[in-house]
Amino acid sequence: MTRIIKIATILFQVGLTIGTTSILYMLFAMFDYQGGFANFVGLTLFQPILAILISILTVIVCGLVGLPIRLNNRLNTWWRSHFYVSILIGLLGLVACAISLMPGFIEEITYRMDGMDMTQTVPNQILSISGWFLVSIGTLHLYPPKFIQDKLESLLTSKSVLTTE
Repeated sequence: MTRIIKIATILFQVGLTIGTTSILYMLFAMFDYQGGFANFVGLTLFQPILAILISILTVIVCGLVGLPIRLNNRLNTWWRSHFYVSILIGLLGLVACAISLMPGFIEEITYRMDGMDMTQTVPNQILSISGWFLVSIGTLHLYPPKFIQDKLESLLTSKSVLTTE
């Protein structure tokens, strides 16, 4: 039974992270939308695919970064006992992403296209990228509180003992 709970927890964490980062990606893409039919097609068809691919890549990277939380029993127990830490990390990431879009933090980049210099405003790159990874780390390592998981495991174990008899 504990194996089922662990697998369900991991699937929930991965799904939550992919969903959250995909939505965050699409919000940034919508802020970058400049009008026109070609950009609309790109926004509605290609950006969602890119959002999912980048989200999956982010889950892999953040999974490797957070591997000690999963493998070290002492650290895992502490992390589950202090489950609010991952919530605070995720909220801190959302705040960083929101601040990166504010007027005082927006950056202007200049590039050359078809022989003309073009200027475009973009969110603060340091804040948006660090916020992205903080949201990802926070959601990917969001565990149910340890006391709730212990109660669920004991409940499922007692139910399985009763049904086998």
